[in-house]
Amino acid sequence: MADAFPTQARVVIVGGGIAGCSIAYHLAKRGWTDVVVLERGTLTCGTTWHAAGLVTQLRATRTMTDLCRYGPELFSSLKDETGQETGFKANGSLQVARTPERLTEIARMIALGQVFGVEARMVGPAEAKELYPLIDEKRVLGGGFIPGDGQTNPIDTAMALAKGARQNGVRIIEHVSVTGFQITDGAVTAVETGQGSIACEYVCNCAGIWARDIGAMAGVNVPLFAAEHMYVTTEPDPAITPDLPVLRDTDGYVYVKEDAGKLLVGAFEPNAKPLPLANLPEKFEFGELQEDWEQFEAPMTNAMEMIPLLEGAGIRHFMNGPESFTPDNRFIVGEAPEVRNFFVAAGFNSQGILSSAGVGRAVANWIVDGQPPMDMSEIDIARFQHFQTNRRYLHDRTRESLGLLYAMHWPHRQMESARPARETPLHSRLARHNAVFGEAAGWERANWYATDGAEPTYHYSYGRQNWFDCVGAEHKAVREAVGLFDLSSFGKALVQGRDAEAQLQRICAADVAVPVGKVVYTQLLNTRGGIEADLTVTRLAEDRFMVITAAASQARDLSWIRRHLDDSAFVTLEDVTSAYGVLSIMGPNARTLLARLSDADFSNEAFPFGTCQEIDIGYAKAYAVRLTYVGELGWELYVPTEFTGPIFDLLNGEGADLGLRLAGYHALDSLRSEKGYRHWGHDITPGDTPLEAGLGFAVGFGKNSDFVGREALERQKQAGMTRRLAHFLLDQPEPILHHEEPIFRDGTLVGLTTSGAFGYTLGRSVGMGYVDLPDGADGAWIEEGNYEIQLGEDRFAAQASLRPFYDPTSKRVKM
Repeated sequence: MADAFPTQARVVIVGGGIAGCSIAYHLAKRGWTDVVVLERGTLTCGTTWHAAGLVTQLRATRTMTDLCRYGPELFSSLKDETGQETGFKANGSLQVARTPERLTEIARMIALGQVFGVEARMVGPAEAKELYPLIDEKRVLGGGFIPGDGQTNPIDTAMALAKGARQNGVRIIEHVSVTGFQITDGAVTAVETGQGSIACEYVCNCAGIWARDIGAMAGVNVPLFAAEHMYVTTEPDPAITPDLPVLRDTDGYVYVKEDAGKLLVGAFEPNAKPLPLANLPEKFEFGELQEDWEQFEAPMTNAMEMIPLLEGAGIRHFMNGPESFTPDNRFIVGEAPEVRNFFVAAGFNSQGILSSAGVGRAVANWIVDGQPPMDMSEIDIARFQHFQTNRRYLHDRTRESLGLLYAMHWPHRQMESARPARETPLHSRLARHNAVFGEAAGWERANWYATDGAEPTYHYSYGRQNWFDCVGAEHKAVREAVGLFDLSSFGKALVQGRDAEAQLQRICAADVAVPVGKVVYTQLLNTRGGIEADLTVTRLAEDRFMVITAAASQARDLSWIRRHLDDSAFVTLEDVTSAYGVLSIMGPNARTLLARLSDADFSNEAFPFGTCQEIDIGYAKAYAVRLTYVGELGWELYVPTEFTGPIFDLLNGEGADLGLRLAGYHALDSLRSEKGYRHWGHDITPGDTPLEAGLGFAVGFGKNSDFVGREALERQKQAGMTRRLAHFLLDQPEPILHHEEPIFRDGTLVGLTTSGAFGYTLGRSVGMGYVDLPDGADGAWIEEGNYEIQLGEDRFAAQASLRPFYDPTSKRVKM
């Protein structure tokens, strides 16, 4: 007799692909066995079954590498635990380069592997040929080899995870369609299905290409879109041996793996084919899409160039199946900001198999412990803006997203598709001044200005890009005269009500119980003391505060605040981003320029650093905030949107004889790097505490409020730190720091850079990074060592300091 359909479960997982099975398996390992997995068809029938099954450990970032290196360990052990074969074999992976630029990218990835203990090495053309005898070594400049990588059978691996979950009490039910969710007081409380309702405490949406539609049933935005992903399998050939490593020819947009004496050739081609779900049958299980040789011709030609054997190989099967892709080519993982206890694990951008082990473990731990086990902000669902579920936007962006997996991962690379989506009030004016725009959270932002005959477009490289001199002139103007930035994309919110101060005191690490007109720099912390947000809070009235944060983290930060407001508190949070433009006037002549347009007193005595006043300027009223992110005297003007253009024109005109220059975000990054101002998401993350980051001055240990994270910071103060953020300055002017470059002290690996840029005032690259501290070491230990930073295969001498190299006493900021 079949078991009765459940009416209750602690966790309901929607989707029986490898992600859902992995989360169920890892929940059971944590002792949570009251778990139900619902699959509308049969296990693996959606995307998992037709995946290529590549398994690799090194990715482009620390977070992704940390997630993916667990895969080989788990996949190789599942058979012993469950008796189910996975098909995993550690035959290694070989990534080859056809161009010098790609070789540099591979070298940087191999260097990153040192930090995680992943065995990897660079190889020349001859060794590449030894490792993969089928390639034409004349097309190869070199590459990287990772012995511990390999391949697995996606269906068998998912079934092994499912079996392990079942053995530990998880119930998996096939042929059940989810029709909706019950939401009570902002939290999910039940899953509605065609066979009845299941009351639950948690839901995890692992529905793959259907995750967007499943999320919409609960009012949760899941911005992903399907695309056609193609590969072919050849006829067998004796030359195709089972020990061949997985080959990645990313310059050719292809990967190749051995498959039972055959070759599987897949592609991540530019200009992909988006796939609206309406084009699929209602019951799309183990389905294949139509062959498209026209689409596959270019990558297959590249594959034949690299592996001449393919020219005469017969094609046994052309596989075309749907995969889901996201607007920024990063996963969608975590608790949805719209509904408590509703988790999502989807949008894997054709990397679901290789990341399934790490993501499954991380999400399970997140559910059980109530917080992510590591810095997951890079892939956190809360990062997305509401508009990013727009179907046309997703369709157009997906054309680009698929190919980005194998495109060059250039520093400062800009998305090209689905633009423009959002424009600041000054966009047309900046365009007339030859602004070259980048995109952040959908905003079109001036990254730099093409002057003196410079071509107004990007030419990417790992060295000095074509905008180098233009940005240098912008940087110099800010340091020596005055610069004007359009920062209108800043996220802005009003926290209002009689309980606003008390609520912010609990949420913010700094003391916000300040006089009206005071600006407070603060972090928002998790219970481990990690930095969830880095922002400013300005007190506009006794019961009104303005919160300012970066465009890229706006959605996430406001969601964090909203989640942490007490339900019973008399307080509101209102997003007013679109209500204000922001003009940033920075540099030694900023005071003189503003005095020409306003009768306000901008002197130190009347308008000290860290304060805000409402002023008359031109024909408008604006909030003037005396702050800086560049390390110079300056003010940010928060101007009602409709007045922003005229005020910009006045500033630009009146500043001509003061040396005013329009400046963009690349200059901003260079200036803030010299001054050592942290950037959330790079220098400070949920995995870093303010004490480790050198931001203890911004923590209100003296206030009476028991703010989130306080206990953890007090424990850390008492125990001492094991790592510390330091500033680095290269000795040579030529190399360019970016981020995630290994740091060596006296020849020993001690850390990784978190950000870097060329410091035009200092004449060399400057950056930041965390250094591991031995027991009993203090800041002096950091500064006493001899440092090198590794860029690709080369190491460059650097100085280290706990204080910024530019204006360490902040004299210029308060001049």
